[in-house]
This record gives sequence, C-alpha cells and structure tokens, in this order.
Amino acid sequence: MKKSPAHEMICAVRSRAAARGITATFILHSEKSHLMRIGNNSVSLNTSEALTRLDIEVINGRRTGIHTQMGDVVSEEYVEKALQIAVSKAEVASEKAYQPIPDKVEKAISEDSQYDKALETVDPAFKADAYQRIFNEVGQQYNFSGSWSSGSVEFFMTSTANDLCVHHLGTDQAFNIVLKHPEKKWELRQGATGWRLNDFKVEKIIKSFKELLPVYEKHAGTQIEPGEYTVALGSDAVAEVLEMACWTGFFGRSYEEKQGWTAKYVKGDKVLGDNVTIVDEPANDLTYRFGFDFSGKTRQTWPIVEKGKLQNLMYDSSTCAKYGRPLTGHTGGSLSITMQTGKDSHDLLETVKGMGKVLYIPALHYLNIPNASKGIFTGSSRFNAVLIENGKVVGPIFSSRITDTFQSVFGKIVKISQEAESVNLSNTYGRRSPVAFAVPSYIVSEKVKITDCAESF
Repeated sequence: MKKSPAHEMICAVRSRAAARGITATFILHSEKSHLMRIGNNSVSLNTSEALTRLDIEVINGRRTGIHTQMGDVVSEEYVEKALQIAVSKAEVASEKAYQPIPDKVEKAISEDSQYDKALETVDPAFKADAYQRIFNEVGQQYNFSGSWSSGSVEFFMTSTANDLCVHHLGTDQAFNIVLKHPEKKWELRQGATGWRLNDFKVEKIIKSFKELLPVYEKHAGTQIEPGEYTVALGSDAVAEVLEMACWTGFFGRSYEEKQGWTAKYVKGDKVLGDNVTIVDEPANDLTYRFGFDFSGKTRQTWPIVEKGKLQNLMYDSSTCAKYGRPLTGHTGGSLSITMQTGKDSHDLLETVKGMGKVLYIPALHYLNIPNASKGIFTGSSRFNAVLIENGKVVGPIFSSRITDTFQSVFGKIVKISQEAESVNLSNTYGRRSPVAFAVPSYIVSEKVKITDCAESF
C-alpha cells in the first residue's frame, strides 16, 4: 500500500510512540460529502463539505484517553500534539473495570473496489436535472420533496502494536423523494442507493411513480381493522426491521447484559424461521464493503442465523474486553448484513395469487423498539402501502401500524423473493458511515399483528 504524505506523518509518530512504550491507535477519516434537498418542486439546498478528522486513542493500564482533532494532517508535529493530548487524558481518566484490548491491525489491507470517481465528483446540475425530469414526467401538479446525499469516504488506521496499516476508499449515495398530493393526505416515496453514479436510474423512479399513482388516484383507501394479517414486507421494511433485530439481539453487548431478545438462547437454538439465514458478508457487492473493523480486525464472512438457528453474535472490542470474548470484526459501524433470498418470483402479485387478502407494506415509518428484551418492534406503513386480494391490487390502505416481535414476523415467513436488493442504512452523525444491507425484495409473513390503522391518509 502506497502511503500518502499524511499517512507517512502518522506512521512516523506511531513508530516513535511505540519506542516510548505508548499504546495508541491512529485513525484518519476523510470525506467529501454532497447534499441536495428539494422542497416545493425546486432545489432548496445544495451544499458540499470536505471533512478530515484524526482520532487517537491511548491505553494506559486500565485507563483510556481519546482525542479527536479536526483538520488536515499537515505535519508530524500536528500528529504529535494530538497524541500528547490523548496521553494526558489517559493519565487522568478513571480506571475501567476491565483491561481494554489494544487495537492491532491484523492484516495490511488497501481497498478501493467500491470507489467511483464519477459519484465523488458528480455535478449538482446532474442531480437538479434528474429532479426536474421527475417533476415534468410524473406531474408538476404534485408536490415533491426529498434529498440526495452522495460522497466518498477514505479511512486509514494503524497502531503501535505493529507496522501494519489498513486503508479504505469508497463512495456511496442515498436518494429519496416523496410525492404529496395537493389536496389529499396521501404520500408516495421512491428511493435509490449504490456506490456508483450509474446505480441511480431516473427512469426507474419515474416508472415506479407512474405504476403506483393510478392505484392511489382511482381507488379510495381502506382502513384495516386491528388483527392478524398476511403481510408482504418490501425490501426497505425488511432491512429496517433486520437492522433493529441485529442491534437488539445479535450484538454481544445486549446479549451479555441480558437486555436483548436473544439473551435466553444459546448457539444452535432456533430463534427465527427455518427459511431465514442471516450473514454478515463483507464481500457482498450489494452492501458497502469494509474489509476490516475499527480495531484492525480483518472482517470475514460471519454466519449469524442459519436456517433459523443462532450461530454467532457480533462483538465490539470493548464488549470483548469486558466479558472475555474473542474479537469478531465488529468494532465500529461497518455492517454488511445479508438475508438469504428464496425461490419465489420477483413478481409479488404472482407470488401471492391464491393467498387471499395480503397487505403490502414496502417500508416502515418511525420504526421503534417498545421492548428490546422481548423483541417487540413497531412502525407504520405511511408510504406506498396497498391491499392485495388474490394477486390483484385492490387499492391503497390507510397508514397501518405493525406491533409484533422479530421472532414472530421472521418466524412465520411463507414466501421469500429470489431477487435481492440493496437498502441504504447509512448515517452521518460525526462522520460519513456508509451502511447497506442486502435483503430479498420482499418477504411474505403470516399472522402479523396490525394494532392500529388511521381513519384516513
């Protein structure tokens, strides 16, 4: 791996720190982020940001000191001063109840297989033109709002444990647009993701709107009575629920602290349906691939649930240190969760023929966890939901709330699409953290609890 001048400066300070007996980790995060927002059918915000941050963590016995410094790395003196601040913090910090595990780069990795220069440098005019085309072809009588985030992330890490370094360079995007009727209360939403600019297809967005609009324009909405229903969840809903299931059940901290819904189970126990296999798969191109975690551990294919049975949990380094568990490659926010596809047609309507009444809910709004220990989640169908009967769309349904458990919804799946889709679950709190799950385009689950339904859109 050819180091940049900034990387060379960090490595020089790292080497001197190691010679002085300092245990330290150096992480350099650089990003170029671009955001366009629209409102009332026009661009309301267009902004770009270039951000660089240096994070240094020092371990002194059971004490740790962390210092974050914003700005370009311009000299070894710049890095040295940041290191000394972290050292000082470690000297006065409270002792932890456990011995922290020093970070160590396990294998030198340099990756850029998901980097697209065209996406990193996309002209704002390209985005504005795409929005304008949607307005023109779908209909300017509707009110459109939304956002389009895109950019690149560069990540460099090394520690005093050895001379090895890891480097990552990638791009990502998240496009969302909401159509609101000028008189009625209903809204429709479309989105797109991917690490290449060419992953965005404006034609697909327009086509999806045009297919769904007649359903909402020509049919009165249906208010669903509370009860148990056969529900088809679209890829967005599947990924959103799966993400919460992971954080509250498949991560070591919630398990060890007996707060998660899997706490009562052990490896090999059945936790979900026989047709459910969930894997953290860093090499999957439908996810945002990261070959290492923030502790330097090389990430491998990590089976979590296999045919419904619990296989492994995901641990960050602090939880490993606290409870004496081995590192699994899950320190930091990098996840490449995949749910195995099935054998059913990509055409949902074809799949649900003969199944009677089916609620199709492509995404869940305001998803929340009322009770993590029991695996209870809740969310409403706000956008794009429709009622299907015997393979034909009857019309839209008013916003309906699912309140059920992960075990039930993922334990009573009767149909799984053979087609996988990428769903963006990224966040930008503190730093750009691209995350995408690869999940079936839909699942059909029986006896899903609908606990409430609005009286109108």
